[in-house]
Amino acid sequence: MKKIFSPFTFHLSLVIAVAVLFSSCHITSEEPEVKDKDDAYEAYGLLTIPSSGFTKENVRTKVVLVSDKLLDIYMFDVKFATMMPVTIDMVISGVDYTRTADEIRFSGDSIVPTAGNKPYEKYIVTNLVGRITPDSICLSNNYGDTPATYAGARKNNK
Repeated sequence: MKKIFSPFTFHLSLVIAVAVLFSSCHITSEEPEVKDKDDAYEAYGLLTIPSSGFTKENVRTKVVLVSDKLLDIYMFDVKFATMMPVTIDMVISGVDYTRTADEIRFSGDSIVPTAGNKPYEKYIVTNLVGRITPDSICLSNNYGDTPATYAGARKNNK
């Protein structure tokens, strides 16, 4: 009787099955609880990794003012490279901000981001600067040694 599966085809099948499993994985973070809708700003936009030329479209970002001086940035369904096997929901917490009548400016350095409530110290956020205008949310920062930018159009502009 002829073998249907050789050890090689079995291992190849296993590798393909694992690749399919990981390609559909997503590390989630809980949606932020917002007490006052005027303290949350949401946008959909483009995440760019300039060093590799990688872009991820339609990244949803939500910025929540958690106090009169600090905000949290939530980024949903994020990838940083074409070959990245999972997408993540990421949170950058405790970012300093100032508000004027026209915009909110924020900045931070040495912030450990979280995904799925797990800290990612390897990708510490440095050189974070950004702003929220009536039409957009824009920011730039480094994740570890990797520079990134985000530019999104505001949803439900106030």
